[in-house]
Amino acid sequence: FGFLAAIGAALAWGTFMVPFKIAKSEKLVLYQAVMSVGILISGLVLSLILGYSLRPNIYGLLSGILWAVANSIALTAILNLGLSRAVPLMSSLVVISSFLWGALVFGEMPSGMIMGFAGIVLIVLGVILASTTGNLAGQNVKQGLLAAIAAGLIFGSQLVPLKVGNVAIGDFFFSVSLGIFISAMVMAVVRKIRFSTETLKEGLLSGVIWNIGNLLSLISLSLI
Repeated sequence: FGFLAAIGAALAWGTFMVPFKIAKSEKLVLYQAVMSVGILISGLVLSLILGYSLRPNIYGLLSGILWAVANSIALTAILNLGLSRAVPLMSSLVVISSFLWGALVFGEMPSGMIMGFAGIVLIVLGVILASTTGNLAGQNVKQGLLAAIAAGLIFGSQLVPLKVGNVAIGDFFFSVSLGIFISAMVMAVVRKIRFSTETLKEGLLSGVIWNIGNLLSLISLSLI
């Protein structure tokens, strides 16, 4: 079941940005704020169904903050590179970043240095591929690539607090949703974003899809 949960998480995380692309919105901070509402609502509902704790957990909140920062950068990457270029590049970096955390910091893989080098090669190849595919403007490509790399590396660090704190999934899950919501709202307030119903359905859907993937990923981690 752990592998099935991992596959489900990969599918959810590979598609949660599709509504953003469909919405064709350039109001990135607003979209993330709406997304965070979908994440908070789905996190609350799923927690109540599964009997998870609603008590704030510092490690879960920190994980949510990391995700919110990464996602705001990821939206910029998708806006400049397009969904088909940005998502595979970010996904590769997530895998590499997660592996390096496990191998070099938590000692989970003795061959960490070899795989780390291989990961760097993949990053370079991904950058070359993304920069030479399509008819994108040069400045947009550079900005999109930098955003994709930064987002992927931070996304790959999102679950480090879970490992550091050795927190149970039931105590961690809702706090991640809460951390994302708080972070996204703070960003929106700081940027003085005017809230509207524009992209409401798409943003909420993105949030729900992502959080389903988040839950499945946590379940897979506990079983594999």
